[in-house]
Amino acid sequence: MRMPAYGTRGTAAYTTAFRVGLCALFLAAATACGAAGGAQGGDPAAKPPRPATLGELALLDQAQEALVDRCMDRAGFEYHPAAPVTADERRDFPYVVDDPAWARAYGYGGALDRRAARERKDNPNAAYLRTLSPDRQHAYGTALYGDPATAIEVTVPTGIDIRRSRTGCLADADRALYGDLREWFRVDKVASNLPDRTAELHRAPEYRAAVGKWAACMTGRGHPYASPDDIQRRLPALTKGASPGEAHAVEVGLATAEAECARSTPLSATVDRLTRRLARPDRAQYAAEIEGRDRMRLLALEHARARELPPR
Repeated sequence: MRMPAYGTRGTAAYTTAFRVGLCALFLAAATACGAAGGAQGGDPAAKPPRPATLGELALLDQAQEALVDRCMDRAGFEYHPAAPVTADERRDFPYVVDDPAWARAYGYGGALDRRAARERKDNPNAAYLRTLSPDRQHAYGTALYGDPATAIEVTVPTGIDIRRSRTGCLADADRALYGDLREWFRVDKVASNLPDRTAELHRAPEYRAAVGKWAACMTGRGHPYASPDDIQRRLPALTKGASPGEAHAVEVGLATAEAECARSTPLSATVDRLTRRLARPDRAQYAAEIEGRDRMRLLALEHARARELPPR
């Protein structure tokens, strides 16, 4: 996935921002710092489970936070659950922003990233941790992230080995929601780390043709950029020295034009079509893991709602 000027293109970078400072303090247990995520099995002829919606993913995050909070309380520590992340804040536009309403509200997500930085700086968990003695800090890290010696590991399709502890409150929360922690970790990490096909998409003749029409649209609006990537390369210079409000205004103006041109030219539809086509072989190869993750998420939603985690 392409990484532009402000985190992942057009998306909030703070889904797990509240944990970033803590992870930095517990590098020995850093295998637990990351995204969680689904089990395979069942009748192969059955209809594949649907993916969870962005709102449902937010609900699962809240449920996990509630479970971690209770677990840390039982361990004798304070814990401050992260604020819920909205569906809009989870939006991701890896190739071109093509939602004008989102662009008018968030630009390229710079304001969201700046908010994430403030939340990391003012993180109440990190502040609480600093009040503890070194021994208690170590105990806090073990309680939250678990013992790294108990790690489970999976090799994802990109070739990277990812590890996490089987113990600790994060692991216990996932186990309570998803059941089989090892299987959940495996299918989620595999499904979330499929090969990156960006280079192939950029080489596709239909993509280049669509970008050319998009660039003509942008030039007609007074924004002479060769591609969405070109905007991202130039954006830091355009906002250098600007106040947060001024930087946001620059982003909104450019992102809105980008989105409207993406919609009024073939670019948005071309990116969608190529993304699906290029992903098809990988999604077929890892269909069991993708469906397993989706199935486990839907079951976890039932558990979260039945246990009122968080309260409905």
